[in-house]
Amino acid sequence: MKTSRRRGAATRAQDSRIPVPRSADGGNPPAVLPWVRTRHLIAAGALLLAAFLAFSNSFSGGFILDSKQLLGDPRIRAATGENLRLILQHTYWWPLAEAGLYRPFTTLSYLFNYAVLGNADQPGGYHWLNFLLHAGNVLLVYVLAWKLVRKFWPSVFIAGIWAVHPVLTESVTNIIGRADLLAAMATLSGFLMYLKSAETSGSRRIGWLAGLMAVTAVGAFSKESAVVIPAVIAVFEFLGRKERRQGSLGWGLVATLAPIIVMLYARSRVLAASPPAQLPFVDNPIAGAGFWNGRLTALAVLGRYLWLIVWPVRLSNDYSYAQIPLVHGSVLDWMAWITLCVLVLAVAVLYKRDNRISVFFACFAFVAILPVSNLLFPIGTIMAERLLYLPAVGWIACLVLAIYNVAEQTLPSARAAQASAAILCIVAIGLAILTRTRNEDWQSEAAMAAASVQNSPNSFKVHRLLASVLFESDSSESNLDRVIGEVEKSVAILDPLPDARSNSDTYRLAGGSYLLKGDLLEQKRGQQEGEKKDAVFPEAAQSYRRALQLLLRCIAIGKSAGTSHADPEAYQMLSAAYLRVGEKDQAYRAAKDALYMHPGNAGAYRQIAYVFLAQDKIEEAAAALIQGSLISSDTGLVKDTAVFFQKALDPTGCATIAGPDGPVINPTCEVVRKHFCAVSVDVIQAQLQSGHRDLALVQKLSFVKDFGCAPGPLDQLFAGK
Repeated sequence: MKTSRRRGAATRAQDSRIPVPRSADGGNPPAVLPWVRTRHLIAAGALLLAAFLAFSNSFSGGFILDSKQLLGDPRIRAATGENLRLILQHTYWWPLAEAGLYRPFTTLSYLFNYAVLGNADQPGGYHWLNFLLHAGNVLLVYVLAWKLVRKFWPSVFIAGIWAVHPVLTESVTNIIGRADLLAAMATLSGFLMYLKSAETSGSRRIGWLAGLMAVTAVGAFSKESAVVIPAVIAVFEFLGRKERRQGSLGWGLVATLAPIIVMLYARSRVLAASPPAQLPFVDNPIAGAGFWNGRLTALAVLGRYLWLIVWPVRLSNDYSYAQIPLVHGSVLDWMAWITLCVLVLAVAVLYKRDNRISVFFACFAFVAILPVSNLLFPIGTIMAERLLYLPAVGWIACLVLAIYNVAEQTLPSARAAQASAAILCIVAIGLAILTRTRNEDWQSEAAMAAASVQNSPNSFKVHRLLASVLFESDSSESNLDRVIGEVEKSVAILDPLPDARSNSDTYRLAGGSYLLKGDLLEQKRGQQEGEKKDAVFPEAAQSYRRALQLLLRCIAIGKSAGTSHADPEAYQMLSAAYLRVGEKDQAYRAAKDALYMHPGNAGAYRQIAYVFLAQDKIEEAAAALIQGSLISSDTGLVKDTAVFFQKALDPTGCATIAGPDGPVINPTCEVVRKHFCAVSVDVIQAQLQSGHRDLALVQKLSFVKDFGCAPGPLDQLFAGK
């Protein structure tokens, strides 16, 4: 009996080492029997079916959250050489934003969807391509598990549970998650190619190494995290150094480091020519923490990631401030740290017992998540489920192998495999159901916002998202209270932060919501009383005062970030709020500030005209509208200018004539000529200061020819230039 147990233990120890098929130097690996090949094909089909069933309800989702920005990228709309050049020479979110990311191959994949496949703005094709990439990765995980574990059912369950795990939805169901899919495919396929290169020699080995170099290039240009490929190879060689032949590691590092160096060089050149990336504190508080506090927080986040793998019930698309605060010794912090300590001790015990396969999978998970863990350097987010797409392979493999090991230790061998399979089948079914449920949240921003406020109630961003969704769906009075309720929750989270660390967008949304509420209250009062009174309705005045408070904080936050001239919309709304409470001088100054920040802003000119009208300065209001219509070329403001002349400045009835879309300015009318000539110098001067010399010349000719303005003062402006 003791002899039998010793043999069983010896067999398990042998099975737990890194397996090394014999290379061409030491004899050919044994041929795969036909029934074994058939079993693998059946397993592959079952895995693909399981993945499809779990994600089949994801194809109807739309472009939501960051995915919406894809449609604003002009580079993906046509398969041309110029667009290819723009993709290679600009960052990932160009020209819409700047995040310091360089992922040209991922952008090319969106071009493939938009222009080559003709999907354009229809999300279905994008979702299908995402799923096909995930399906390919499922097969790669199965092949990798089989090559390392050398046991059929554990390999099936490693790939199967990973295939349907709900934590992967942010990468698979979310269209913009494609970068993670491509990087994972490159890492998995590259590592398998490396293993094949170590088993062969001569031209076949060169071929596998060339393939490794190619997929590493694809991965590195898809997402920066793919640079872990050489580290994965190095860890594998370290753990199996007693069994591996010499020389394979060096060639593997050459094949992987060369394309990574090329990517880093290209990336550095592109980023050097781009605006500096912003790393807001509210997106990742670790960026503003001290070294040790930041690293301890990053370790705590790793513990949270582990719990999400084990218990993926409460998932969120956002973990912004203050959902995950900096560590301060709370119960959750200690639970996360203890979880990591237990994992490290378990890996150490496995290493001591020579269970190299489990140790490799644990190290694989750590290496895969290290670049995005905030341990080495802060990244753009404190935590994100999409970052778990590849690391989850290692952790799930460890869990599956642990379940088999415990069953083998506690049950007779005949029942151990059956019990393990039964448990893992139940787990896989439960995870697939959770994945289908989670896919529903990715159908629309409304569904995602509703789920996020439940699962990340302390994140300011999810409350702002829900407020925005509610506002866009219906800005009526009945819905506005819900909007304000959500945005106030977001503001309450941000209020304790100093201006330099806060978020101006949230305060602008809140201020605009209160401004609208005040207007709706005044409108309702006017309808009830038959006419609008001189004094502002007390409830409306309260809303306007709250709007002022929020908008002033919004502007203060912008100034603290060095962007005092970056938010003219906030100044426009501030001007409107001041005007509502009767502070007309303040309203004028705020409107002028908005115009100074954006000289071509039609809204700023319109707001200045409102302020002048409130002061009974009809002539000045007309001048503001004329300048705005000519400088901005905004069609709405052009129509407003014509209507204003028709109603306020047209005693003779000649200021406007009928146009195809309503009244238009009549340049032959004396009152029109008078007002247009009065602003001609200001208009030409503004165009010249903005660098629009050609447009200034055209408008100068129009002033002289159409409106009969004196050419002398206008000529002097050009002479000065």
